[in-house]
Amino acid sequence: MKRLIVFLLSLALLAACVPTPEEEFIVNKGDGVLTEKIAQKPVAEKAFEAPPRVDETLEADHLTVELAAEVVLPKGDRYPVAEVVRKDYSAAWARDILTGIADGKMLLVRESEAGSNMTREGILREIQAVQNSLESFDELYGNLPASEQAEMRAQLNESLEAWQAYWREAPESTDGIEADLSDTAYKALGRMSAEIDCTRPERAYHSPIEAYSTGTVTFMNMDMTYGETEQHGPVTGPLPGVALTETEAIEVAKSFLQKLGETGLEPVLVLDANGRRYGDDPRDEHAYAIWFTRPVGNMPGAMAHSQQDIYGVYSQNGGDRAYSEPCDQEYAYFLIRDSGVNWFDWVAPSAVTRIVNENVALVPFDTILETFRKQIVVEAFPALEEARVNAGLRDNMTITDTTLCIDRIALESVRIRKEGATGTFLLVPTWTFYGRLVLHGENLGDLRFAEWTIEENGDAVWYVPGGCYLQINAIDGSVLNPALGY
Repeated sequence: MKRLIVFLLSLALLAACVPTPEEEFIVNKGDGVLTEKIAQKPVAEKAFEAPPRVDETLEADHLTVELAAEVVLPKGDRYPVAEVVRKDYSAAWARDILTGIADGKMLLVRESEAGSNMTREGILREIQAVQNSLESFDELYGNLPASEQAEMRAQLNESLEAWQAYWREAPESTDGIEADLSDTAYKALGRMSAEIDCTRPERAYHSPIEAYSTGTVTFMNMDMTYGETEQHGPVTGPLPGVALTETEAIEVAKSFLQKLGETGLEPVLVLDANGRRYGDDPRDEHAYAIWFTRPVGNMPGAMAHSQQDIYGVYSQNGGDRAYSEPCDQEYAYFLIRDSGVNWFDWVAPSAVTRIVNENVALVPFDTILETFRKQIVVEAFPALEEARVNAGLRDNMTITDTTLCIDRIALESVRIRKEGATGTFLLVPTWTFYGRLVLHGENLGDLRFAEWTIEENGDAVWYVPGGCYLQINAIDGSVLNPALGY
């Protein structure tokens, strides 16, 4: 929805005229070129030739694209293509995940904020919330018509009675009550949930674990002091208030993955995650944010947060994602502190089934750059509009120009669909262009989202970890569409 409301903004710098490329979109049209190239015999091993940096500037209407980027090549002289499938997200898989994370601890019934499996303590919180609404009824609902007020009051009283009845039947504690890890429950709910007691002295609650039938795993194990991450920055040494080094934090994450039977993922991005401390204490709290991806040989997997128009509001794809199987990129994400794993997400767990081509031929780097020059303005337009919507612009704010800064161009493995093979994908060498958006204007110092940083000159910088603005297939030079998966 937020993309749709962009047209209501008064500051439509680019909306009046979406840049039109001189040539047709450079995308894979299914002409078989990629398939043919992958099917060819492996080429002789040779290091790919590319400059160490790219420095140039592209100009468009109210938009400057600055490439001040290091070119990152993988180690070694091979550029393989692999076939990959999702793991079987069965109840057995989910049980193994929960059991591995629990590491010998009892998997307890999860106390749910929605009411199911709640203890008396949790239900009392709900009862108090309804009572507060009744006590402040006139303040909250006094502007409604009398008939609607009567209906709302009746609903609140009915809810209060239901919670009170639930409280009389609820247990004092879920301690000792084991979670339902049956196939039947997993099929009915689409997930397997439990919680474990990590026995931290400062913690008054347990740590939830969830494994979804869609292939997502989450473990929530936050320290009491650490709030939501507000900013990410480079790791320049030991983090404030954290004794672990970066190397030690990575080892903690690797050991955690090994408990789940996963040894193939490798770290590709480590940042300082700065979170505001809970309570009245103004100090910041820090953690290592670490992303793992699946490499193919020496080719690392991309950790790319696409800033392209993947849902088709601006682009030509017409929302194809809604009608096709998801092509999510696999990654595992950790927040690591001295207390261990504070948070863990695993998206699209997969397994490599075979190497399709041990060393595929790649198009020259000059071809990749030329494709970038032709395509980036079109791709940057929706990203710019999205960032402006997320900015929460106020009446006194104006945007005069925007700069897209590309600071890293990396040759990595990216998942695409395998033609005619549902559920099977390819990991192919791909060039990813990473960077950030910078808004220039007036009074931008009060932007409302954590992804924004205000520089000393008043510019507003939009940055998300792994933010990428274009991906180009290194085998055939086609632009990847994240929504379509090719």
